Amino acid sequence: MVLIEQMCHHLGILLSIHRQHSKINQILIHQQIELLEVLIGFETNNKYEIKNSLGQRVYCAVEDTDCCTRNCCGPSRPFTLRILDNLGKEVITLERPLRCSSCCFPCCLQEIEIQAPPGVPVGYVTQNWHPCLPKFTIQNEKRDDVLKIIGPCVVCSCCADIDFE
Repeated sequence: MVLIEQMCHHLGILLSIHRQHSKINQILIHQQIELLEVLIGFETNNKYEIKNSLGQRVYCAVEDTDCCTRNCCGPSRPFTLRILDNLGKEVITLERPLRCSSCCFPCCLQEIEIQAPPGVPVGYVTQNWHPCLPKFTIQNEKRDDVLKIIGPCVVCSCCADIDFE
């Protein structure tokens, strides 16, 4: 009986997420800048606002890592990113283990697991090795390839969008 209740609860969350996403044709992600980080370069937990094309906040995302990991491992650090709806309920969790992001070590490329609801894997994003381009594969919960993403050779841009195919 408890298992059936849990399954119904998970199904309800997934349907709620689907209803919310079906209304969204574009998302904009804005990182909230921390003053402490800007002034002294001390890395803090990242926070993001996720908005629809009208600029309305539909979710917020909060990184969950410890101080030592953030400041010692830098951008390759492992993290948990919790995505919350406007009521503060966690609806999606992203889990990334510690990996290397160098083109010299193709055996340890980046990977992230997407869980919705939290604890139930629904997909993965895996980095594909390439000497110059950022390349990723989006996979479903069975790890079947669903989509390929290819970025530009130079992914640094000042005050402009970076387009990925």
